[in-house]
Amino acid sequence: MREVSGSLPGAAQVLTMRRAESIAYQDDCDELALHDATTGEQVALFDLEELATDPDYDEFDEAYVLDAEHVLVTGTMHSQGRAPEVCHWLFEAVTLQPLGRLRYPGSVSEEVTPLGDGTWLTGQGGQLQHWAFAAPAGADGHVPRDAGAGRR
Repeated sequence: MREVSGSLPGAAQVLTMRRAESIAYQDDCDELALHDATTGEQVALFDLEELATDPDYDEFDEAYVLDAEHVLVTGTMHSQGRAPEVCHWLFEAVTLQPLGRLRYPGSVSEEVTPLGDGTWLTGQGGQLQHWAFAAPAGADGHVPRDAGAGRR
């Protein structure tokens, strides 16, 4: 079963997420998919386990449409011997190809509120933080791999 996460602005495409723990016991398939809203046909797919450091324990929480070009996925990584770490990854919206993991100047929560203009809010310790890409997109419109996020 897939959950609808959002739709791409200006396109008849719907973003969905399939979580492993929602399907069946010992199902290791977390997927991000893009579907044509008029036909239901899947037009792009990414297996989120490709990002996992430990596929048996890492969790992918939510997917958010930031704007027509970017999708943000939140998750929790459980590296051996370390405390669980909340992570955010940026994807190209149309192809669902990962652009990199976002690096923040401090810790952030998995709760994200996209504002539709490519910026987003996170909450941490009772405070809202407004984020934007710290590194400008290249001439081709792509954000560099492991791009930073800066406060606005």
